[in-house]
Amino acid sequence: MNNTDFLPDDLDTAIEHYKCCYTCLAKAEQALVTDNLEIAEKRMEDFKRSLNVLYRLKQRKKQKAEMDAIITALIDRGIDVEKVVMR
Repeated sequence: MNNTDFLPDDLDTAIEHYKCCYTCLAKAEQALVTDNLEIAEKRMEDFKRSLNVLYRLKQRKKQKAEMDAIITALIDRGIDVEKVVMR
């Protein structure tokens, strides 16, 4: 995990979901060893849910960076962003 992949406010959530991913993989592997396919499948579903959250958190940071770049470009062009937002 790279801390710079997430917004500072999302970092704790990202860490929890990384931990969940590792735990789910380990539990799925244990379930496979004991030939318990139902449990393995459930743990992989949990893994996928946490992985999806991580993807969304990364996307959120990317969108914020894009929005910040747009705002900077508008300011550089002399547009008063605060007035635009107040409309």
